[in-house]
Amino acid sequence: MRRSPLLVVALLLFLAPPARGQAPEPWLEGLMFPTNMAFTADGRLFFTEKATGAVRVASADGVLDPEPVRSIAVGSTGETGLLGIALHPRFTEGEPWIYLYLSDPADGMNRLVRVRADDAVTGPEPLLTTVPATNAYHNGGDLLFGPDGMLYVAVGEAHEPERAQDPEDVGGKVLRLTPEGSPAPGNPTEGNPAFTLGHRNSFGLCADPATGDLWETENGPDVNDEVNRLEAGANYGWPDVTGDSGGRFTDPVTVFPDTVALTGCAWWNGELLAGSWNDGRVRRIDTATGDATEVLGFPAGVTDLQVGPDGALYVSTADTIWRVGTAPTGSLGPAPMPAPSEDGGGASRWVAAVAAVVLVGALAVRFSAGRALRGSADPRDASDR
Repeated sequence: MRRSPLLVVALLLFLAPPARGQAPEPWLEGLMFPTNMAFTADGRLFFTEKATGAVRVASADGVLDPEPVRSIAVGSTGETGLLGIALHPRFTEGEPWIYLYLSDPADGMNRLVRVRADDAVTGPEPLLTTVPATNAYHNGGDLLFGPDGMLYVAVGEAHEPERAQDPEDVGGKVLRLTPEGSPAPGNPTEGNPAFTLGHRNSFGLCADPATGDLWETENGPDVNDEVNRLEAGANYGWPDVTGDSGGRFTDPVTVFPDTVALTGCAWWNGELLAGSWNDGRVRRIDTATGDATEVLGFPAGVTDLQVGPDGALYVSTADTIWRVGTAPTGSLGPAPMPAPSEDGGGASRWVAAVAAVVLVGALAVRFSAGRALRGSADPRDASDR
């Protein structure tokens, strides 16, 4: 049964019960589909826009620079576009590199590139060509500098499942690279960029600052979205299995039998959080039991989560970046959907956000139940079932 995401949003608007907790507050509004965020140590927020190819920056107090840092031509059908961003670990200390994952319209390939924040003229420096964007889906693109200073890159299998189990193919992998884009020393296979394999369609990478453990979110076909703890050389089973494998592969920590379209993840106050596109929720993941608890709700699908230097949680949706202040107890607890605006302007922020979802939906190829990701949909053809 196909269900429109707009119907899901409407149900959330009218049926979400009141609950305890902090209400998210809009921090930046009127955006053009932010896909990924990255903070500097001094509190500036850099983020990417999916279809415009713009890299935007806001000051620590939430003032958006009207001019993009960079604007790069990208393909924008389906799940393609400007999909990922990371900043060099020494960004404010003489290495102002911005790392980007994008769908190149010139030849239909997904690429990892980098640009300097202090140089608006020189073109992007290519680091790695990954998988074709011609199928429009399963591109990957999330970027993370890990505690080891290496760059981790989530790459989808380009809707060609056999890539995920081919050790010589970067598709369906999480890669571990040096800041210059070469396979990192100490990888499971020396000279090979792959850190893990057997992935389908990943939208989130994050690290536990207390332990250094790496985590990944992944979308199944029509069942079994996953939250995975990443272990060097581990195989997560796609396309042979989704969800628990009975010991044949490395099993997920959390499995969602009903797809929620997991997106960004973050560690906040010692807890793992994961966002979802289909229902606009943020869930706390109990890493010991695998239980998932809804803790925050939004009027549009969640694309990314980041923790700022101020200790607050930042959540991006279709046209807004929201801020949630530091949880005083270190435990979130249930939280309400954002309240409608009371500024007397007539239309609430909820209505504006729904209108943004309508706009994004008009740009997407099509939506399908359980699988609308980053303003697009997974076709879920016969090979997916």
